[in-house]
Amino acid sequence: MKIYLVGGAVRDELLKIPFFEKDYVVVGATPEEMVKNNFKPVGKDFPVFIHPKTFEEYALARTEKKEGFGYKGFKFFTSPEITLEEDLQRRDLTINAIAKDECGKIIDPFNGVKDLQNKVLRHISSAFSEDPLRILRVCRFQAKFIDFQIDDDTKKYLLNMVANKELYFLSVDRVMLELKKVFLLRHGYIFFKTLNDIGGSDQLFTSENQELNNLSEWFKPFFMSPFFLKVRFNLLWLFFQNKFSFNLNENYVTNFSKKDQAVIDLFFKIHQKLANFPSLSINEKYKLLKDIGFFGRDDKLNEILLLFQLNADAYQQDVSKILIYFDHLRIHFASHPITLPTNLTGQAINEYLTKKRIELLNIFEF
Repeated sequence: MKIYLVGGAVRDELLKIPFFEKDYVVVGATPEEMVKNNFKPVGKDFPVFIHPKTFEEYALARTEKKEGFGYKGFKFFTSPEITLEEDLQRRDLTINAIAKDECGKIIDPFNGVKDLQNKVLRHISSAFSEDPLRILRVCRFQAKFIDFQIDDDTKKYLLNMVANKELYFLSVDRVMLELKKVFLLRHGYIFFKTLNDIGGSDQLFTSENQELNNLSEWFKPFFMSPFFLKVRFNLLWLFFQNKFSFNLNENYVTNFSKKDQAVIDLFFKIHQKLANFPSLSINEKYKLLKDIGFFGRDDKLNEILLLFQLNADAYQQDVSKILIYFDHLRIHFASHPITLPTNLTGQAINEYLTKKRIELLNIFEF
């Protein structure tokens, strides 16, 4: 039994960039041997095991054969006789098909190291075109490695796959998983440009304005903002949907929580008032503070303010004074706790709190 570190961890280590996940391939072993060595089986479609101490994933070497449509149309084969090279050959790009053995030796049967040095995204074999998910993966890698170029032959495969409408065979779960990874990239907006360049935008997205060519430019200032990665993916996605009248097409219907949708609806309802908060009347201030959860204990307020910062930063608007105002307002209310009389119940409690909070707003100075 031989164990190899494979995929993104080896690639990123060679590029000297941080990586947070490790994937291992086990050659020459059976599922029974893995269990005997205290590995926990977790794979449904093919044998994957969890290491008993590190909890990292170890997959038995496997090959695959396309027998249907889309990314699910594969049949996998595992055997102790399957070699490391056979396992690596089923992967998408040469830079993702590099392995390292337990002694630190690099195994590179498809010249992935050379492509890393030459900054090229290149497919391994013609089997590349069998999995439509690879369209999105290549677009994501282009956004991750912005100084790399897609190999001309690889681009031909991508164009042909899009022309054959292969993207329609992807499930919404797989699409959303890729998009979540894209939204973790500083230059993630390049994903949308790359997808548009190969003609895939209108298969994945729809827009009321029919301006899918502009998605990358629309999104760029938001991705480049330091606040972007602080906002949860679901809120970012709903934010973009609302702001740019854009969505996944009808094949990828996605239901987000009512709570997240409510946060976005509220943001677009009040963000202009938020920008002018100091000049609002006392009653307007109180209503807005109540709407955004200022007096509560949920995280709605922080999420609204993060979206407010992100939106302003993308358009190079300085809202620092507003944010400082809110910080001082929080301190003001924290230093003037409201004590409820013990004889109040029901609606009387709400009326008392409203009265005291308005009084505190009246005496607040900034």
